[in-house]
Amino acid sequence: MRAQFSKMMAAVLFAGLSLAASGATAETLRLAGTGGIIEAMQQIAPKFTAASGIQLEVIVGLGSSGAMRAIADGKIHVVAAARALTPDEAKGPLVSHPFARTPLVFVTSHPKPNGLKSGDIAAIFAAENPKWQDGTPLKIILRPKVDADTALVERTIPNIAAAILRARQRPDVLVAVTDQDNVNLARRLDGSLSPAGYGQIVAEQSDLRLVAIDGVMPSLDTLANGTYPYEKIFYLVFARDRNAGAEQLLRFLGSDDGRKALLATGNLPVGE
Repeated sequence: MRAQFSKMMAAVLFAGLSLAASGATAETLRLAGTGGIIEAMQQIAPKFTAASGIQLEVIVGLGSSGAMRAIADGKIHVVAAARALTPDEAKGPLVSHPFARTPLVFVTSHPKPNGLKSGDIAAIFAAENPKWQDGTPLKIILRPKVDADTALVERTIPNIAAAILRARQRPDVLVAVTDQDNVNLARRLDGSLSPAGYGQIVAEQSDLRLVAIDGVMPSLDTLANGTYPYEKIFYLVFARDRNAGAEQLLRFLGSDDGRKALLATGNLPVGE
């Protein structure tokens, strides 16, 4: 039912974008993309407009896959993506540039979660009845198999790919389709544990707790100094032949004002 609803919403959004395309001007830049940074881009948009004179219209609800289809069809100008282009995508008219990074974190609704060791996380995901240190039932939340966060967690956390595969066989384990679904479900589910991006939690002011890994609490400072090693990187994707406004956005995000805007939404500029 949720998947059908998501498809219906995407169809409605695509129809609206098609109608908007004919009326777009050179002063309007339409952006869509991953839910992990879409709220941050909404907050950054007026600052970019004030600096550049270009109206940044942020389209919510398409996600990375829908946004990539929309940019291929010319319905939007730029995608904020949670992954780089694949080799096949890079052969086409699109280019991608990393512009921000944020800690990859584990979040929970538990009011006082204990920290976790990186080597123990896979066992928690594989266990049928895991518990927090105080005995509270620990309820993991998964993301879809093809989601960028799933691939990132499987590359980053030791031995977790097999544990996630095992967890998918259990009927009690919930799967959050989008980044916003993930955060909302983690907030409502007692004892939840789910991967997320630190920047999304900050930008959306989500009522969730961060879990320390190997004794280190995730933050922009611990990511910047390398003591917290887990991160998500975001990319601006745009077409080579429709790049003027997108390149201005990329330059803004690398400027002093853009840096301040990224930091305020829980993201580090790439290179810091």
